[in-house]
Amino acid sequence: MTFADQRKGPKPRLGQRIGLGCLGVLLLLVGSCTAVDYGSRYASWARLDKAGVIAAAKAYQRDDAPGQKLCLYVAVCDKGRARLVLVKDLAAWDVAATRRLAWDRRFGDVCPGYTANLGLAVDEGGPPVREEVREAAWSFYNDRFVPTLRSNGAPLSFSEKPAEPCTPQHAIAP
Repeated sequence: MTFADQRKGPKPRLGQRIGLGCLGVLLLLVGSCTAVDYGSRYASWARLDKAGVIAAAKAYQRDDAPGQKLCLYVAVCDKGRARLVLVKDLAAWDVAATRRLAWDRRFGDVCPGYTANLGLAVDEGGPPVREEVREAAWSFYNDRFVPTLRSNGAPLSFSEKPAEPCTPQHAIAP
């Protein structure tokens, strides 16, 4: 009596095993990169707060728009579409509502549109500034504000609908 199955087919060849191993490694690499990408975006979303946004605005001012006054804009739903509104009172700004709307826009198909969740704009009456740094959008991937006009890629969207102009009395980064 024998326990071996006599009808068993031939073993896979070495080339097939190597090919399957390479395919498995490739799938693991792609999967881990995707997890890191979404993981970093989720971490940026989860720790979004006023102090962090103000610090990021000041960093944007220092690095990209020195000497300029910047205003903060947040997305709101307006007749089913997203638009940016000027934050006139930073103390009254509801960060939790901004986070919820950003989440719902990404995963719940709420307020669609090519509008940033958070944005910065340079004071209209300030000193001349390069056009590419006049507006910035919050990047959950980079965890900071990035210019909407970029030399190395397609432009980011600031707001589909015209936003109220930035004025010195509403600037958060003087």
